[in-house]
Amino acid sequence: VKFFPLFFKDTVGLSPTHVQIIYVLVPIVMASCSGVATFLAKKYGGRVPVTILLECAGVSCLYAMVMFQNYLDRHPWLLVPVYVVRTALMNCPYPLQESILMDFVAKEKRARWKSLESIAAFGWCGSAALGGYVADRWSYSTTFFLTAIIQSLGILVFALLLPLVPRQEAAASG
Repeated sequence: VKFFPLFFKDTVGLSPTHVQIIYVLVPIVMASCSGVATFLAKKYGGRVPVTILLECAGVSCLYAMVMFQNYLDRHPWLLVPVYVVRTALMNCPYPLQESILMDFVAKEKRARWKSLESIAAFGWCGSAALGGYVADRWSYSTTFFLTAIIQSLGILVFALLLPLVPRQEAAASG
């Protein structure tokens, strides 16, 4: 996932300016989708099902980018929206995930759990090194395919929360 800017520049042939425009659009779309995710979780399905739904849609976009690579690489006007939507869908459930964590972790232990995020960030760097090797050895598409598989497995693990997290949040007592 760290290689998308290089992919857009080297494989798709976008200029650095166009690549940066993409990265201006992503957080705007992601913020909009995050609001929609929160609304959907409250109104319809609960935090875990909505997270799973959105992330499945996001991973599906990544699989589509791999499967239709030859076509999409030649049609950036189709590829870029798929990428932007994919990134937004994969990242917009983060507030829902954080709220689940805060609901189930005692206040005095939250700092420990949050510190694990720094360890996860270190793992992110290691995965970037591995992804760089895969991209150099095979292709960006192979890297994206392996990422989609790992993300799919992560969604399956997250789905284990379905029976544990209530679909409706308890009303706040006041």
